[in-house]
Amino acid sequence: MLDHLSYSSISSYLMCAANWKMHYIDKISGPTSTALIFGSAFHGAIEGYLIGQVKSEQPKSLIEHWQESWKRETTLEGQPRTDIDWMMDTPESMCNEGVRLLSNLDIQRGILSIKPLIGENGKPAIEAKIELHVPGVPIPIIGYIDVITADGVPGDFKTSSKSWSDDKAGDEIQTLFYLAALNQAGIKVPDWAFTHYVFVKTKTPQFQKFTHKHNPAQLMWLFKMIQNVWKGIEAGIFPENPGTWKCNPRYCEYWNLCRGKNG
Repeated sequence: MLDHLSYSSISSYLMCAANWKMHYIDKISGPTSTALIFGSAFHGAIEGYLIGQVKSEQPKSLIEHWQESWKRETTLEGQPRTDIDWMMDTPESMCNEGVRLLSNLDIQRGILSIKPLIGENGKPAIEAKIELHVPGVPIPIIGYIDVITADGVPGDFKTSSKSWSDDKAGDEIQTLFYLAALNQAGIKVPDWAFTHYVFVKTKTPQFQKFTHKHNPAQLMWLFKMIQNVWKGIEAGIFPENPGTWKCNPRYCEYWNLCRGKNG
């Protein structure tokens, strides 16, 4: 029984409802991708570093936070996780990739430029939990905002294998979810703005920052989209989507149970 949705689960349903069902309803375990592991560890390192800059008189370095975060993501009870599909990578090569990125001066300057809002409790606004309640959807949509900066603008950290364009950043639907949830909570965001901080894993690493303004009218479309996803879930509609990039043995953890099971 579902007790909540998340932006990622809604996106998953839209990408391939059959994949969503196997994960969220049938609860079939599948391998975890290295992209997910790397992204989670990178997020953890940045968030830990920014918190340390506020709370500690002797903060740890970015590399120290990366090594700790990488260990958390790749081990379970002190032992290497067995559910990660390393494919052509290795734990060592991926760990070194994180060190390479965080040793780059452009990346370091970008991270240092992020100044979190400090709440009344003295804590920085990092990984803030939010809930969105949509009419007609009986369960909340829960998420976590990576950072709210001192100017009151929420932001999200992204790792990418290639540079983003301004259009790509502006088209991100996740932005509307965050803004809608903050608005429901009575938190006013200046100009309905949102910032993406992108860490690009190119040969010469890059830090990109995109800030876009939105408007409340866009929330009507967001709510309708979420309502339609919920109607599909309630009705038990879980079609395959072979036209998506995810319908591939490399990217879909359930390929052998679905399209690939017949050879």
